Amino acid sequence: MIIYLLVFLSGFCALIYQVLWMKQLGLLFGNTSHAAGVTLAAFFAGLAVGSWFWGKRSAQSRKPLRIYAGLELGIATTALLYFVVMKGYHVIYPELYQSVHSGAWLLLVKFLLALVLIFPPAFCMGGTIPVIGQHAIRIKSQFGSTSALLYGINTLGATLGALLAGFFMPLWFGFRGTCFTAIGITLIIAVLAILISRSSSASQVVDANSNEDEAPSSGKEPAGVLKRDRNRIVLTAICFMSGFGVLSLEVLWTRMFALVLENSVYTFAAILVVVLSCLAGGSLISSVLARCKWSPNLVLTVLLSLSGLAIALTPTVFMALTDSFQFQALKATWVDFVLFIFKICVLTIGPPALLLGTVFPYLLKTEEQYTISPGRSLGRLATINTIGAVLGSMVCAFLFLELFGMWRSMQIIGGIYFLMAVGMPAVRGRAGIVIKSASVAGLILLFTALNPSQLPVTGGLEGREDEVTLKAWEGSDCTVSVVRGNDGLSIKINSDYGLGSTKGRIRQACQAEIPLMLKPDAKSVFFLGMGTGISAGAALSDRFPQVERVVTCELSPHVITASKEYMTDVDGVDLTNGLFTDPRSTVLVEDGRHYLMATKEKFDVIDADLFVPHRSSAGSLYTKEHFVSVKNRLNPDGIFVQWLPAYQVTDFEFHVIGRTMLEVFDQVSLWRCDFAPFDEVIAYVGHNGDAPLAACDIDDSEAKMRFLQSNGQDDIYTTLNRQTALLYYGGNITASKELFAEYPINTDDKPVIEYMAPRYYRNKGENETPWFVGPYILKLIKNLQEACPPDKDPLLVNRKPANRRLPLAGSAYQETKLWSQFGKNDEAQESWQQFVKEWLDQ
Repeated sequence: MIIYLLVFLSGFCALIYQVLWMKQLGLLFGNTSHAAGVTLAAFFAGLAVGSWFWGKRSAQSRKPLRIYAGLELGIATTALLYFVVMKGYHVIYPELYQSVHSGAWLLLVKFLLALVLIFPPAFCMGGTIPVIGQHAIRIKSQFGSTSALLYGINTLGATLGALLAGFFMPLWFGFRGTCFTAIGITLIIAVLAILISRSSSASQVVDANSNEDEAPSSGKEPAGVLKRDRNRIVLTAICFMSGFGVLSLEVLWTRMFALVLENSVYTFAAILVVVLSCLAGGSLISSVLARCKWSPNLVLTVLLSLSGLAIALTPTVFMALTDSFQFQALKATWVDFVLFIFKICVLTIGPPALLLGTVFPYLLKTEEQYTISPGRSLGRLATINTIGAVLGSMVCAFLFLELFGMWRSMQIIGGIYFLMAVGMPAVRGRAGIVIKSASVAGLILLFTALNPSQLPVTGGLEGREDEVTLKAWEGSDCTVSVVRGNDGLSIKINSDYGLGSTKGRIRQACQAEIPLMLKPDAKSVFFLGMGTGISAGAALSDRFPQVERVVTCELSPHVITASKEYMTDVDGVDLTNGLFTDPRSTVLVEDGRHYLMATKEKFDVIDADLFVPHRSSAGSLYTKEHFVSVKNRLNPDGIFVQWLPAYQVTDFEFHVIGRTMLEVFDQVSLWRCDFAPFDEVIAYVGHNGDAPLAACDIDDSEAKMRFLQSNGQDDIYTTLNRQTALLYYGGNITASKELFAEYPINTDDKPVIEYMAPRYYRNKGENETPWFVGPYILKLIKNLQEACPPDKDPLLVNRKPANRRLPLAGSAYQETKLWSQFGKNDEAQESWQQFVKEWLDQ
């Protein structure tokens, strides 16, 4: 039993290492699908080579447990070296990024760096199962059942690792602490293996029929050997395709759920836990089946056929469970929502994952007749399966999704399983005919009655039934769509994540105009996130003739395509202001955080788009390390503007972001984008230096009077200029830092936003809005202005007394809008009079 405990703990640690390495390398290389792909390829390459090498090596050892102990020790040692190497990478990577100008060559550089970093521990990990199998399997006829059991227990450990690493440990210990915990457990495994090896007998496989592996001598046997070799080639191909299919489907299942579930870190962790637990269950089922006296090839044919059927039924089941592809905006506590995710995942992908999980482990049963050394056979098959797995994930993400889309790709993989069942060798008799005929029938059904190719590729939203999808792009990173509805044209990611609409173009333009009014001498502007392109395009307007360079980074290439196709000609107007044609503008398909970390270029203004904190990976855009990179890319007295969707941010995230920015920037201030009650967009502005806002002598009296004459019916945006921009000023955060002192700092090591944001907003009371909107924002702004009155604010010392009353006018105007929203007309009128008083400097 102690051997199985070691295998379980080894799987537990291996999954923790993989999750942490993928996360940390994503922060270094950028969270693009291509960067993730090369990192995954480096990891799987280590596993594959390790399985092959140590499988052969274990066959030559009489004490394989000593090798196993050495492998676990090697994992722990190389995992420790990871921290040293990563520090060096942060020094050399920006230089490499600057010197490599080709995207393909840069991708190769990332692959080589990832290879150096994670190939050594992965190389050791790949050898653990073959080596432990060499020790544990002493009877040849038990090779299939014991090997499947080892894989099942190892995968169960990985399931627990995925659960703890995905839900709890990063918050408890941080990523470094979690990694050190795994290293400690790995060292314990190594010590236990050494102790057991001292008392264990030499490894030797015995079987009464071992002469089957010897060269035949009769005249008829060469033909039999040739047939056996042919059969083994087919089984080897199935071994490869098993890995290919499982990882391909994991990519597709993740995309499928991303279209109907909240894309938080917990959603993806739950999917991984369900997949791994089902694969573990499949291995354990295979272990039981391997003990039965049935024909191994016949059983494998049945498993392949059932797998194909389960894949074929997945789209139908998914549509039924999600109300025909509706986004599941469940109002529930965090625990209830996580349980709902597990429920829908188990019901949808549990059956196919369980059946797929039986194929490779049971394939080991068919290897029994060829086995001389358990370690060598395990290593060989694990290598082939792992190569198939990495190719499956990459081919599916970068080729299948782009060429065929999600549903057609799933159909193709289901068809492959049916074809493998039909092509299984040595399946004869009535049972074989029935199973293969059923597989052919399943294949026909897959492309007729169960054909999913006409299913929608984006989910629907409650209350948005009027929206019509004009076009959708399925890519390796997400599904992008352009829809027409009450908001005009909108660009969306994965059904629910709106990047902006033509109806909201004024607000989007303000996200560029207000920062450029705060920094009127800005010549270079960087936009982190493009969305519709309206914000970045506003920096190119005639209002800002001093702007010489605009760089925009957008993570998804299809978002850029959507903006080019639909936002550059809206009723004959280019809403992007020439973003894609102006020689001053550069649009990059790149992770903005990664670009700012790696480039040497500096900017006067860095403008970060709205990022929903509870979405997976968005939390990395609010960490201290990212803000340090941003500050390093600012020219002296430059400003960084981080816009926040208050209607998607709780008070916790809002204050954590403010607290984190206070740790980095010389001054931090708060600004509004508009005054829409309960739909506010606000911004933290980080200042690189102690310089106050520039003086301004614009005569704004005419604009003020014109707005008053409309009795507030006009959009106050019509008054926006460098002078009146102070109306949008909320207050000096630095002068009121004690309001943020009790909140934690968000870091890459301990990403409290990414892990706490999905919990906080779901754990608010049923009748209590979770978002930091309306009265909550107004209360904070009033507290800021009481702590540091505008007439004493060091940020405003260059402004005239009348101009310094505008922040108070902004608060009164916001209060007016809020009272009106509540139907409190008397209070609204009183606030309006206060606004007029401050507005006109009376």
